[in-house]
Amino acid sequence: FFGMWQQNHVFTSLGQAPEVERTPVSVLTVAALTIAGTVASILFIDPSKLQESVAGATTLMTQVSPSVASATARAHSPLYPRGLVANTPGAHSHASRTILRNTLPDSGSDSASFEAPHTVELPTVRKWAATGLAAVLAAVLTLVNRLRLKRSSQPANAMYGTSGATLERPVEAPASQSVFNNKGIVTPEEAVNLPFTMSDLKAAIPAKCFEKSLFWSTFYMLRDFGIVALMYAFQPQFFGLGIIGKFLWWNIVGFYGWCLFVVGHDCGHGSFSKYGWINQLFGHICHAPLLVPFNGWRISHRHHHQYHNDVDRDHSWRPSVAANVDTLSGPVKFFRFSPLILLVYPFYLISPSQENGFSGCHFWPWNPLFKKEERWGIFWSAMSVFAFMGGIGAAIATWGFWTVFQSYIIPYWIFVAWLDLVTLMQHTDENVLYFRGETWNYLRGAISTVDRTYRHIIDPLNLGYGRIIDHLHHNISDGHVVHHIFFTQIPHYRLMAATEAIKPLLGKHYRYDDTPVPTAFMQTLRNCWFVEDEGGVVKYQGKTEYKEWTGVHKYEAVKKAASEATLG
Repeated sequence: FFGMWQQNHVFTSLGQAPEVERTPVSVLTVAALTIAGTVASILFIDPSKLQESVAGATTLMTQVSPSVASATARAHSPLYPRGLVANTPGAHSHASRTILRNTLPDSGSDSASFEAPHTVELPTVRKWAATGLAAVLAAVLTLVNRLRLKRSSQPANAMYGTSGATLERPVEAPASQSVFNNKGIVTPEEAVNLPFTMSDLKAAIPAKCFEKSLFWSTFYMLRDFGIVALMYAFQPQFFGLGIIGKFLWWNIVGFYGWCLFVVGHDCGHGSFSKYGWINQLFGHICHAPLLVPFNGWRISHRHHHQYHNDVDRDHSWRPSVAANVDTLSGPVKFFRFSPLILLVYPFYLISPSQENGFSGCHFWPWNPLFKKEERWGIFWSAMSVFAFMGGIGAAIATWGFWTVFQSYIIPYWIFVAWLDLVTLMQHTDENVLYFRGETWNYLRGAISTVDRTYRHIIDPLNLGYGRIIDHLHHNISDGHVVHHIFFTQIPHYRLMAATEAIKPLLGKHYRYDDTPVPTAFMQTLRNCWFVEDEGGVVKYQGKTEYKEWTGVHKYEAVKKAASEATLG
């Protein structure tokens, strides 16, 4: 609180309002540790120890007043509902022995034949209580962070006086421009001659969005790991519901695997924290259980951002020209343009190919993509994955393949499907433009991506609760445009505030698609096959255009062969 007062005092002495007023992180930390301590107490303290303490107090009180001891036993015994113990002589002895877990031998007494009434198993009660408290903690801290972000609305280049007058305000687009469900249809000329610069966009974003908070980054990581741990703790209850329970469990665990990948994704960009070693540590912790070599992925993904939508240099979902598509074998072509594409990621990581957007093997230190000084990092990341795979092998040897298949392998492939779905739909769209040669520059490529919502997946009736899924996977889907512009500077929990700040500036260049993702996915498979092999600004052509190109190409090939035969 003194720090907040000092900050306010300094700003006031300069004639300026403070940048943001917020609850000090220290206060939030104390609150979090308090609740976490309570949760830990419920999880790890044996209730029988508390019962024995109460029993000891009851024994002492018996020597003073049997009536008081009897009342105390009735009030505190976890095995007796209130009023169950009869108020009769000797009742206090029954209560005392009950509190002592009915284990003390007492030959000749009527307690020898006593059977305690049915009660809920204490470990299960503790598990549910801990779950409830952890959920409350996660919800409260998430809400606090979102409120803190909403209150920090000052642009990075704006300084406000005590009167509230703006000394400098960023340029805004006309209010008539709608950016909701904006397809981002622009001409090649408009795509090249952008009406804004990187400096304009950065000036429009609140300065708070560029702050990397180790506290909040760690909180969201622990929230995801906590939910995965709870799902494993309650796996028997889910599986006890049959195939429906298993289906829910598999999908929740697989989805949160994807959420943890996004946290590791922030580590790879350096936006998790300002400390490189912490980013490396938590990046490996998040990615190794997903069989992703952190440093190999980090480097190829960095190239993807540096050359985004450059037809010749991009990585990950780089478009191909029709001639390259034509060289694909029938099975590969079917795999690429069918829903099976959602299973491609593990093959992307291990394939030695450098073609069609592949980056070579991410486990191999001598991959041409990696520099000499990066090889040790590649090696240790590969070792972390191999170590986890060894753990999987040990689990199979201990519990059997079928158990591990249901508990890990199925959720793993659901994680893979989420990763492929989200990344494909962010970068592949019939309205997105791609650049070639000198026409490409960083900003043109960075804004050529799509923000989407996945709310329809859990809210097909559009009841209004679906957007929670966008928050749960850290807004990487509906904050992707601004992420590509400032990929090393803005952490995931600041993406939405930054997105809202730059929408007016981007105007028609901002792409947001509210089409239900399953529908949009099938449209992408149908309409995004190849790009033209000439031109500085190109966009995807679909399956129909590919068939036309194939027909023309074959006709020209036959014509050329006939001409050569005639000349011969």
